Amino acid sequence: MRGFAILAVASNNFTHLINGVVQDNEFIYDYSQVDVFVSYLKHPTSTFLLDLLAFYSPFGVMLFIFLSGYGLTLKYEIGKGNEVSHGEFVSSHYWKLFQMQLKGLALFLLVMFVFDSNYIVYFRHLMGQLFMLENLNPIDPVILAGPYWFFGMIMEMYIIYRYVIYRRSTSFLLFVIALSILLMAPFQPDGQTIHYLRINFCMAVLPFGLGVLAARYGNKLQNVYGSLTKCVLAMFVFFVLLTLCKFNFYAWLVMPIFIIGISIPLAKILNKMNMTSKVFCWVGSLSGIIFVVHPIVREILIQRTNTSGSYYGMFLVYLFMTISLSIILKPLFEKKK
Repeated sequence: MRGFAILAVASNNFTHLINGVVQDNEFIYDYSQVDVFVSYLKHPTSTFLLDLLAFYSPFGVMLFIFLSGYGLTLKYEIGKGNEVSHGEFVSSHYWKLFQMQLKGLALFLLVMFVFDSNYIVYFRHLMGQLFMLENLNPIDPVILAGPYWFFGMIMEMYIIYRYVIYRRSTSFLLFVIALSILLMAPFQPDGQTIHYLRINFCMAVLPFGLGVLAARYGNKLQNVYGSLTKCVLAMFVFFVLLTLCKFNFYAWLVMPIFIIGISIPLAKILNKMNMTSKVFCWVGSLSGIIFVVHPIVREILIQRTNTSGSYYGMFLVYLFMTISLSIILKPLFEKKK
């Protein structure tokens, strides 16, 4: 599932910058983007497959957040990790994210020095980004390397997990999830406030909480998708509901429910396909590195992609270069024994 998620994240972060490709509502809700997508469905263009990718692939981020909640709960509530103190938990995860981001930012700034004459502007926000505080800037948050906003947000969720959710009752967890949704609901769908809330923890509480619940009650849910037919049917139903959610702001706020609903049976289907499963597992083993390097590859290729007009070819080149660079840089990111 992690391999599938990171490919979705990398695909979305490239396709939505291609000229003419439909935009998805990830941080704000702009109904005009839904109208554009419907228009593209009625009158497909040469970029139709990229439009589909751009419109649906943001679910990769939600899936990553879900997996974070799932993994932390298995390790620290069900496994032996519950012996770790709150301070040790926060500091160890902060240090891990800090090291990944430090290496990524160093590579990103090097690339910007070579390819962008205005590279000096990035240094103004370097410290806020490096220490994962830029998301909290209410005036003018500037996230270096685009998708690196995720580092600050997921660190916030680590803190919330340990100090608010950890070993608390399911009813309390559901209350926290509902509170995070209600906090976003009153604001203008396409305004700056909801954008600010969603690049911080508010967007993440629902999928993260679903991951916690999946870890706690996973054994009771194993037989829900017992057969291939049930998996395919569940995916279809959740996909329809996911698509309908995109047509209403309030439904859009709870869309992660249906994203996870699709992902679980999809993972079960992929696990039954031996070779495909191995490929996704291998990609998943590189997911952290892919996340760090794919914005760097994007900066190198996106301008050439938009000027060349060879969108599909450049998209494949982008994926190839991202995975290749991740393999090359793997020793840099591996823990030293």
